[in-house]
Amino acid sequence: MSDDELFSDLPEQTKSRAFDAGGARLREPVRDQIELRAVDLDRLIGADHPARVIWDYVRGLDLSRLEQAVRAREHTPGQAPVSPRLLLALWLYATSEGIGSARALARLCESHDVYRWLCGGVSVNYHGLADFRTADPPARSAADGERGDIVRVRRDQS
Repeated sequence: MSDDELFSDLPEQTKSRAFDAGGARLREPVRDQIELRAVDLDRLIGADHPARVIWDYVRGLDLSRLEQAVRAREHTPGQAPVSPRLLLALWLYATSEGIGSARALARLCESHDVYRWLCGGVSVNYHGLADFRTADPPARSAADGERGDIVRVRRDQS
């Protein structure tokens, strides 16, 4: 029996159309949520705290290049990674405090109110923090380069 006869009753295959994977799916901080501790995350730090200045600064940055590198998309399976904006804000604040270790920063994100506020309920681990800092030299240089400006802002506020 030839191949022509075996599958002759099947419909012709058409080329599949392009699949739009959608925008990047990211875990973003949500600070207006109430945790089981019955603590309003937004009230963990004062309105004039330097972490808010850093977050406002990072929110204004164009991080689309970093977000485009994210493989998890809205209409595809896979876990959403931590937002590059959050990782950059954490590193900026940590370096302004003299913290340079990803493990130390991850511990602070679990226990220190300022870092918990920055995270906004998004869990981070030391490996993801370290990967972000070492895998993307422009992001690292931005975090290191802005440290002086942030230290000056903190001194002006105190």
